[in-house]
Amino acid sequence: MLDIKIYGTGTPGYQLAKLKIAEMLKISGLEFKLDEVTNISEIIGDNIASVPAVKVNNSQLYEIKPNGSYQKSLRDTIQNILKAENYGNMLKIIVPTDFSEPSLNAYNFANHLAKEFQGVIRLTHIYYPTSADVNQMVVINDEVENVHKEKLDNLVKSLNQDWIGNFVTEPMVEGIYKVGFPKMELIEMSKEPDTVIVMGTTGTGDAFKKIFGSLSLDIIDQCHCPLYLIPPGCNYPATNEIVYLSEDLKNDSLHLLYVGRICLKTGSNFKLVHYRKGEEEYDVSDTIKLIESYFPNLNYKIEIEDTTDIFGKIKNLVGEKENHLVVLSTKHRNIFQNLFHKSVTEFAALNSICPLLILSDKSIE
Repeated sequence: MLDIKIYGTGTPGYQLAKLKIAEMLKISGLEFKLDEVTNISEIIGDNIASVPAVKVNNSQLYEIKPNGSYQKSLRDTIQNILKAENYGNMLKIIVPTDFSEPSLNAYNFANHLAKEFQGVIRLTHIYYPTSADVNQMVVINDEVENVHKEKLDNLVKSLNQDWIGNFVTEPMVEGIYKVGFPKMELIEMSKEPDTVIVMGTTGTGDAFKKIFGSLSLDIIDQCHCPLYLIPPGCNYPATNEIVYLSEDLKNDSLHLLYVGRICLKTGSNFKLVHYRKGEEEYDVSDTIKLIESYFPNLNYKIEIEDTTDIFGKIKNLVGEKENHLVVLSTKHRNIFQNLFHKSVTEFAALNSICPLLILSDKSIE
């Protein structure tokens, strides 16, 4: 349990700090005890130089500075307290960035997602070291690495700026800098609880073969958390519909429940789509019972279409409009089925103009 002491004399700044700290700790699900110290003798006895101030676990002291920096000080104090506890059970939204337009577009999407789900953004740059051959020895270019780290620090600082009027409600942004192989690092990060990844894509053609663009495809079938893929120019929609592309209703229950909760949180309608091949039987009665049992007030519909051209149908689905979210799932299959499904998912990612959400068995365990 966190032991929080807040020092002050009952001023508006003190009251606001107390309110916002308690509010954010409750959102994070962290257990805490908050004591108010307003007696001047006690404040002096605890060697507090200025108020308001916050002490955590009787050790870490944060001063909330007035004179134009109050908002930033309070925001930093709250973020430092939460960061030390890994933000509790808040949603951690990992946004990989290479500082390109697609990655910044993904950040904009993540920012809105964080507001809806009261999450924190982890803007992540993974630097793959460059090297030079000097006298037959491989030397890492430290100067280039420092440039990348400074670029991330400056970007996070600008995004975490002093937001007048809503400086606490604006999502917190934490910069994470790593050196290594981007794919391996992101897969490892995806294993952390309460995590999603929001990644930009760069569309079809040669541009998609660039390192960052191909990375979003590389981790599709290995990601341990929900993965959002954001196409170029795609803004966070005023989401009024979430479309779940179902391949096997018998094994989709957990994914359907996950999507149903997103629908309730965002106020979106739910549409389940299945493309039926040949004489395939597709009984939706159990699915209807599941939806109506868990989400009795959810506005939903189910569409089943016969087709021999699954790829054509998927292209139409992900390319018809931008104001919906399309959800696809990857599940445990035999080798041939895995290869086929991976190609379907990659095809959707390459052709989509709307955001995609990729769910796997690992992502909702």
